[in-house]
This record gives sequence, structure tokens and C-alpha cells, in this order.
Amino acid sequence: MPHQPTGPDQRDLVDVPAGIRLVAFDLDGTLTRGQTCLEAIADTFGFAAQTSVWEQARTEQELIAARLGMWEYLQHLSTEDMDAVLADIPLAPGAIEGITALRTAGIGTIIVSLAHAPNVAYFASRLGVDAHFGTELDGSDGIRHVFPATKPTLLAEYANALNVSPEQIAAVGDTPNDVPMLRTARISIYVGTTLPDDFTPTWHLPAAPIDEIARVILNPDQENAPPSTR
Repeated sequence: MPHQPTGPDQRDLVDVPAGIRLVAFDLDGTLTRGQTCLEAIADTFGFAAQTSVWEQARTEQELIAARLGMWEYLQHLSTEDMDAVLADIPLAPGAIEGITALRTAGIGTIIVSLAHAPNVAYFASRLGVDAHFGTELDGSDGIRHVFPATKPTLLAEYANALNVSPEQIAAVGDTPNDVPMLRTARISIYVGTTLPDDFTPTWHLPAAPIDEIARVILNPDQENAPPSTR
């Protein structure tokens, strides 16, 4: 199993207007904007050409092959090397304020990402997110993969440990890779420009600031919520 993150004790999660007790975020394109973690690292350390191919991976077999290729480069980089690059990736507007608002309301937060776990950990720490999942080494020369299809499973396992039900979860993402996780949440918010086929989220808010998303989650029926395009 992937690393089990830590988070707030269930007693710290209080009732909020929407009844939501946990919010799950994707990372690249959701909590950050612009380059993905991998793209930024590859540009800095000279393997951008390979990355453009890896970013096209869609099936689990393609993702496994891409990650094996990535590891040939990433294994030579320290966490400090990568963090220095990640510091230049723009956060989504209102990201710190939005996470702070959710935590102030007693709502737990988690990042569930396909990205390299140390990169996910950097942004979880920077934003004050309670917990995170990402693809990582398993300690025995293997890789613990996060795939689109495993995102909801990882989220459910974490939520169950906090005694949080799917009806008490909101999820935010920006690509088709996030749809399996979004489908399992009571409130789903899609911040990508174009909705995937056969998926209608609770809210479609292209490129929305995270503090606006937090306000929607805290007050889903408010009259001044940003208009959804769905």
C-alpha cells in the first residue's frame, strides 16, 4: 500500500454548513497552475524532451513505463534539488487562503496526485494540507503507483480512518485523470477548461481560485457563489 498519510483526528472535524468534513485536491493544474512538477524539474535538469512523451501516458501500462523512465533521471536528484525548482511553480490563486479557510472551519484536507510523492509532499507542507498521496518508491526497488483508478480507493481508505463518509467529502480536480475520484465525492468541482465526456460535476469552475472554491464548499447555496458553466 502507498504511504498512509497523517491528518487531523476526527474529533477536530466540526460541522460546517455543507456537512463536508474532508476535501481532496489534485495537485498539478489544481493547487498549482502552469507547468507540472515533472515539467519544471525536467526543464531545469535537462530531460524535457523525454517528459513531453511521458506526459502523454494514459493507460496504467503507459504510466508504469513512463515512471520507470522518469526514475532514471529523478534518482540522481536530491529532495532539496527538486524543492528548489518547485518553489518557482505558481500556486493557484488563493491557494493558501483557501486551505486556511477550510482548516479554520475544521475541514480536513488531502492531496491525491499521480505525481512523484516527494513533490506532492513539498506542496502539502507549503500549503498546510493535512495529508498526501503520490507515486513513490516502496523501499525494495519497486514503485507504489497512484493511478487515476486508485485515487478514489486511496481517498476512501484515508476517509474511513477518520470515520468520514463519501457524503462528507468534496473533491477538486482539473483533468480526466481526476474524474474517478470526483465521482465518489458528494461535491465535485472541476477547474479544467473543458469537461470530460460523460461527467458532470457539481460545479464546473474553470481556473477558479482556491479561496473561491473553499467558499463554495463552505456555503454551497450562497447567492454570490461564482457561476458554474455546467
